[in-house]
Amino acid sequence: FRARFANDLAKELPRIPFAAGFRTFTDAGHALARLHLGYETCRRHPLQVASTASDAAARFRLGQRKMRYLDAEKSTLVINEVTKLHGIPPEAHRYEVNGRTPLGWLIDRYRIAQDRQSGIVNDPNEWFAKPEDLLAAIQRIVHVSVETVRIIKGLPELGTIKQ
Repeated sequence: FRARFANDLAKELPRIPFAAGFRTFTDAGHALARLHLGYETCRRHPLQVASTASDAAARFRLGQRKMRYLDAEKSTLVINEVTKLHGIPPEAHRYEVNGRTPLGWLIDRYRIAQDRQSGIVNDPNEWFAKPEDLLAAIQRIVHVSVETVRIIKGLPELGTIKQ
C-alpha cells in the first residue's frame, strides 16, 4: 500500500482500501482488542517447567544474569540457574511490536539493573506478589502472541474495490 500510493501519501490523507470481507476484519479487530486489553487475565499457554529447585521462590526468582534462550529455535527459556521453560511455540516469535516480540521485550525489561548514578536497584522480583507470578506473566505473553498470529493468519487476502 505504501509503495503503490507513495506519491499520494506525500500530499494527502491515506486512502484505505475496502476489504472484501469487511465483517471478518471487524471480528478479528474485536478479538485482538479483547485479547490485548485483557492480557493480564487471559489464558496461559502451557509451558513445561524444568527446575532443580523445589522452592517456588528459588525456581522463579530472577538472578543477576538476564533471561535467555537455550536454543536457536527459541523454544526453551532459561529463567535462572535452576529453572528452564520448555515448549515455547514458533508462533510466539512471529508476532512483533516495534521490531521485537513481546517475549523479547519481557526478557529485556525483566532483569535486575542498578542505575550507575543514583545506585537505585530495579528488581523485577519485587513486582510480583508471589514468585510464580513471573511464570504466569510469561505464559500469558506467549498465549497473546500465539493467538494474535492465529487471528491474523485467519484473515482473508485484502481485496480492493475499484472506484
